[in-house]
Amino acid sequence: MGLEVKDVTVRFGGHVALDNVSLEARKGEVTGLIGPNGAGKTTMFNVITGLQNPTRGTVTLDSRDISKLAPYKRARRGMARTFQRLELFGSLTVRENIHVAAAQFRRRHRTAERAGPTTDTLVKRLNLGAIADVRADSLPTGQGRMVELARALACRPSVLLLDEPASGQDESETAEFSRVLRDVAAEGVAVLLVEHDMDLVMSVCDNLHVLDFGKKLAQGTCAEIQADPLVRAAYLGEAEESDKTLGATL
Repeated sequence: MGLEVKDVTVRFGGHVALDNVSLEARKGEVTGLIGPNGAGKTTMFNVITGLQNPTRGTVTLDSRDISKLAPYKRARRGMARTFQRLELFGSLTVRENIHVAAAQFRRRHRTAERAGPTTDTLVKRLNLGAIADVRADSLPTGQGRMVELARALACRPSVLLLDEPASGQDESETAEFSRVLRDVAAEGVAVLLVEHDMDLVMSVCDNLHVLDFGKKLAQGTCAEIQADPLVRAAYLGEAEESDKTLGATL
């Protein structure tokens, strides 16, 4: 079980942002959603999380149709998301940002586990100890991405959606991010990743879905997607040129 999107179409007037797209993100795996700019990736995330109503189609979480649920109700069912633009509480410290999410989870689910120990565990797990007491609005983007991930994990998601999480990260931060994502998936979480850093995508994803102009172009393993001529053409413009440069792009 996990997340399933079936036959989703989104129209904005005469513009079709998504055209009958289906995808699946299974628990225990990292699933990539890739495609050129404007392909419809963020629109798909908005449909999944309830920020955008589809023209047609359904969203299912753990075999339950959540298509009609408000975003906060989807979150309570186990869905967490990060955004392209950092959405941290700037006036709070790193530790406080994570603690807020842990405390909210505890209240909503009436768990016995206190927010403090959960926060401490995540600070250690994501190597945030050196900046734990630093205000979030003073952090560089790369570190902010790690804090946003920690805050999402404090909500104990069964499905984690990450929208360009490597943006602003340096090489070492991306490597650390990859390690955490693999560990999170191994714990049984379904991770759906939108990302332009193909090195990261190819290192962590078990399966990929490719969008182009709102349509699903391809689906398969990383190796299958790398070898797909339609994907090569979509990214590079000319399929015959892709053999020379695909390794640097996909």
